[in-house]
Amino acid sequence: MMTLESIGETTTGEGFSADELDRIAEQFDPPSQALTEMVRRVANDLELDVCSIYILEKDREHLCLAATMGLNQSSVGHLRMKTSEGLAGLVAEQMHTVSVAAASQHPRFKYFPEAGEEKYNSFHGLALIDEGQLQGVLVVQTVEAREYSASEVALVSEFSLAIAPMVRRCRLIEFFDA
Repeated sequence: MMTLESIGETTTGEGFSADELDRIAEQFDPPSQALTEMVRRVANDLELDVCSIYILEKDREHLCLAATMGLNQSSVGHLRMKTSEGLAGLVAEQMHTVSVAAASQHPRFKYFPEAGEEKYNSFHGLALIDEGQLQGVLVVQTVEAREYSASEVALVSEFSLAIAPMVRRCRLIEFFDA
C-alpha cells in the first residue's frame, strides 16, 4: 500500500489519484454508493484510519454523516450535527481547512458516541465546495496524534476537489428529494 507521502512523490501515474475518484463517480449509482467507495479508497490507499464525508443538509445548518470508512457504519445517515458544533462543523462554518494533532483537546471538539471515534486523535477536515457553495466536509483521521505534512494536506485537498461534485449530486438527488 502507498502512504500519503509516497503518493505525493509518485509521478508514474500508477498510484491512486483524483482521476481514480472521477472514475469511481462514473461507475456507481446511486451517488451515495460512489461516496462510500471513495472514502474506502482514500482510507485504504492512503493508510488512514478514518475517511468520512459529511453532507450539508438542505437547511444549510446541519451536517449528516453520509459515508465513512473507520467510524461505525450504523451512524451513517443518523449522525447529525449543527454547523456550529464539533470540528467538522467548524470546517463548514468557516469554509476553511482545520487540522489538529489532538482533536479531543480542541475547544470545538464534540464527542459523538454513536460514531465510535474515541480512539482517533488527529483530525484533518476540508470544506467540500462545488459551484462556489459549500456541499459538505471531508474528514480524515488517524489513531496516532500527529500533524499532517504539507504534502499530505495538498494531496487530500486534491481529492476533496474530485469528491465535491459527487457530494453536490448526492445533495441534489438523494437529500433534497427527501
